[in-house]
Amino acid sequence: MAKKSAVAITQSRKLEHINIILNKETQYRDKTTMLECVELAGNDRKIAKADVNLSTELIGREIDAPIFVSGMTGGHSDVFEINRNIAKAVAKLNIPMGVGSQRAMIEDKSLAYTYDVKKFAGNIILIGNIGATSLHRYGSEAIQEMLNEVNADILAIHTNPAQESVQPEGDVDFRGIFKRIVEVAKHIRQPTILKEVGNGISKEIAQRLDGKVYGIDVQGAGGTTWVGVETYRSKGEDGLAFWDWGIPTALSVLETKGSFGGKVFASGGIRNADDVTRAIALGADLCGMAKPVLTSERRHGSDGVYKMLSNLIDEMRNKMAKLGFKDIEEMKNARVLIREPLSEVIKQRGIHVPSRFVLE
Repeated sequence: MAKKSAVAITQSRKLEHINIILNKETQYRDKTTMLECVELAGNDRKIAKADVNLSTELIGREIDAPIFVSGMTGGHSDVFEINRNIAKAVAKLNIPMGVGSQRAMIEDKSLAYTYDVKKFAGNIILIGNIGATSLHRYGSEAIQEMLNEVNADILAIHTNPAQESVQPEGDVDFRGIFKRIVEVAKHIRQPTILKEVGNGISKEIAQRLDGKVYGIDVQGAGGTTWVGVETYRSKGEDGLAFWDWGIPTALSVLETKGSFGGKVFASGGIRNADDVTRAIALGADLCGMAKPVLTSERRHGSDGVYKMLSNLIDEMRNKMAKLGFKDIEEMKNARVLIREPLSEVIKQRGIHVPSRFVLE
């Protein structure tokens, strides 16, 4: 049997990831996002749902809700439809979307169309994507060309050491990666964000990147575990010990917000309006969703994605109206009660939190 080329392996991995997430149990087993430990105290005033304004700003542009679709896929003809359908839906809602790692289109330029979705979505904010270890192979010029090819507005550099350590063909050479991230961020035209892939960002990492990148997407623990996904792919047990490894999303938002002055994105197990409002009250600027979007798209196409996200946005308006918040900025200044075990970890880690937070 002929040995698969690197390009063929990259492409087949794209399909395997989608199939595993849709058909296998890939949720964290013994760890949650810890967002359930967060409770918002509302205002006494009454606000009509119609008066709630969810709009916010990203890269100097207004979006209609503090929600984006996290990058999931691309790089294979069979997944192009997923990105296209998501793009059509988010265009109607005026919210951003990301694409999956674009390494495949650098290796094979004929695959660029699987990420090139703006033709279906007008002027949405599109977030490009490349893995941190790929920065050892590709210079800033190649990354810039990759972004230009799909007219991306932001570059996400994803860091995934836990996933790479379990992935059969994983690259665990993260030596000098901070330097490379900073170099790329300086030399490309688009703003850069660092994103995890489900294991969270610590305050130490966030502090090292303060002032050096536009934003950090914490992608914390509690949702899909990519260690679990790669464990299924490897058909072994190497990843079982680290299935639940990572920093829960709520904790990671707090760690990042207390150490980083740029935009903070909350993703990793974001499933409903309660999750979004809690994450924003903790300090997140936007919240990202992946698996619920993918599931909706595979069941009902672009209409399914639009319905799921528009229902979520409607639930947010209801929630905010009941709490008495007229806009996102008011919710960011809400009084917040944080219960155990999250409150205890905050104390143990010495995380600075605003005075509006009450640690129970």
